[in-house]
Amino acid sequence: MKSAVWEDMLKEMNDWLGDIHKGLEDPGGLTDDKLLHRLGGNAETIHNIMQMPETIRDNIKDDLGE
Repeated sequence: MKSAVWEDMLKEMNDWLGDIHKGLEDPGGLTDDKLLHRLGGNAETIHNIMQMPETIRDNIKDDLGE
């Protein structure tokens, strides 16, 4: 969770989220509902990936506590 590699990955994912955000704010851009839905799903997936280290840590703690 504190490695340089993970920090680089988080930076890249935040850049992706920024690109999605810019695209969604473009008033003359995206109007297709399918595309909007897909971009929302992409953003959700990126957020989930960004939480993976904490999720794995919590799962390990739970398993060790049982």
